[in-house]
Amino acid sequence: MHVPRTDPRCGECLRGLATNAARMATLKSGTEIRNKALEEALACIEEDMALGLASPLIANRALRAIQRISGTDDPFEQFKEEELVRAASVYHAVDALIRDDLRSRVELAVLGNTLDFFRDPREVLQEIPELVQQGIAFDKDDLDRLDRFLSQGARRLLYLTDNTGEVFFDLPLYEMLSRRSKSCTLVLKGGPSLNDLTRRELRMSGLEARFGDVDDTGTRGAGIDWEEVSGNFLERVENADLVLAKGMANFETMYPRTLPVPAFFLFRVKCEPIQDMIGVPKGGFVALWKDAGTGES
Repeated sequence: MHVPRTDPRCGECLRGLATNAARMATLKSGTEIRNKALEEALACIEEDMALGLASPLIANRALRAIQRISGTDDPFEQFKEEELVRAASVYHAVDALIRDDLRSRVELAVLGNTLDFFRDPREVLQEIPELVQQGIAFDKDDLDRLDRFLSQGARRLLYLTDNTGEVFFDLPLYEMLSRRSKSCTLVLKGGPSLNDLTRRELRMSGLEARFGDVDDTGTRGAGIDWEEVSGNFLERVENADLVLAKGMANFETMYPRTLPVPAFFLFRVKCEPIQDMIGVPKGGFVALWKDAGTGES
């Protein structure tokens, strides 16, 4: 599967993201600062799209420009707090329906990935209870490979998180993976990035104590920016037996890369460029295995 670095259609979403981020970052700053932040962010987007960078990396540079100019470290702080409250409520409503098998817990985790900065979390979360009851079908389904791998005695797993509210839906799968391996490390973002999970939100969730080992990428930003992540994170990847990565941004920045260990990608397809890349319709669910040592770089 060839994953192109960028797609011209990504421009609309990137510009919309920058517009919303600039607005949220400058609620107390006024129009002049907002316009300046947005202007620089849009310039970053056009420049990086011309260079063919991956969309998450383009978004990261635009957001850093907005953060720098506005003086607001985390434009999405309130958004994430509200997402946590709503996600917790929905999770507790479906908790009793969760079965103790790998497929059920993977399905719940990927349903959490329906959360998206571009959609109203209230609307998204309303879908989850019914989907939990019905069950879902994966358009790409490599769960049997994951199950076999775990049965062979996996030791060290990394669980790369995505959106803040997903942490509730990740917990049952994380707990099962921890039982079926020597260790499972929950990996957060190293700083504010859209509505992605950081240490701050993990503490706010009230779930921190239930995740035995927690680390972060050492940098802020959607997906994995391999030029900016910490040496500690790179060492974690080198020494892992498997990396499980949630969300499209992690997929876009990890799948093309040659990794030293196998990876398992778990996400919902949310846009046409990704739909066309992997042959899964928008709204479809993906549980995709990638062998170690394969990739384009």
